[in-house]
Amino acid sequence: MLELLFAAALMDTIIAEPDYGTVHVHEWGAVTFSEENVIFGANPMTDPNSDFIPPDHWDEPVARAPIVYFYGEPFTGTFTVNVHSGNFIETLPVPSSLVSTSPMPPENSYSATWVITGTSNEQHRDITGIEYSCISADLLKIWREPSSYLLDFDTGAQEKFVYYECSLHPSSGDAFYPVLLQNDGAVLDPDYTGPVMRFLKDGDTVNMELITAWTEPEQAINASDQNLDVPEILCDWAGGSMKSEELNSMWDTWKSWIFDGSWSGDTLLVFPLPINTIEGMTSINLAVGSYANVEYSRFYLGIISN
Repeated sequence: MLELLFAAALMDTIIAEPDYGTVHVHEWGAVTFSEENVIFGANPMTDPNSDFIPPDHWDEPVARAPIVYFYGEPFTGTFTVNVHSGNFIETLPVPSSLVSTSPMPPENSYSATWVITGTSNEQHRDITGIEYSCISADLLKIWREPSSYLLDFDTGAQEKFVYYECSLHPSSGDAFYPVLLQNDGAVLDPDYTGPVMRFLKDGDTVNMELITAWTEPEQAINASDQNLDVPEILCDWAGGSMKSEELNSMWDTWKSWIFDGSWSGDTLLVFPLPINTIEGMTSINLAVGSYANVEYSRFYLGIISN
């Protein structure tokens, strides 16, 4: 298991946000590719065959979704997630509205909206007792670690994040670049030259390699030899757009699934997705009830097992 200890000064990749003038919206998640489904989310245990589960049917543990945090200027406003081609699997807290935006059947685009009525620092109110039947207590603890605002919603809910997950329907075989969707599954574009973390099964052990240029696999660095720090790698991939606390939460969410070898096949590829690909899948928007600026940081991983 990789150590997660590192220097805070090295890993805190965001200069402290000003108290006034700008609301910062940070989102992290992953897109997992299998032979028949593409899941845009945060939790590895997502059932890709699940349809959206309304609140009155949450009687089974189903933890899923990208995680969105808010910082900076205190605000009230409306946060909206649009799925351009696909449907929601899960949304938390319960959104103020969730509607189809398709002009006609079949319904293949959706919009979810959360009305945020206030923001505060967590130390003023304890939310550790707030639980959901669809999310484990361990995941809640991980996702509440970042020092983001505690949010008040018009539904009466309080939470430190907005959480959603969706199943996507690609419009073409290269809609998720650098991933290509083929008849026999998803593969990386042969012209892709970006970095990759490659995990290989060896009996009951999973070994990791960092490949700095996918077209030159001889550049792989073995994790056990170099004691690679995955959150630090994610920090580099995010290009200074995310907080170290968020990257820790991201890795803590996925590492057990990865090193337990719970994925299918013998090889798992993990790599950063370009922002154009992310924006082609979903879009997010925060409309604030003030003259504050809003800045967005979205960081997603692509995950292919084969």
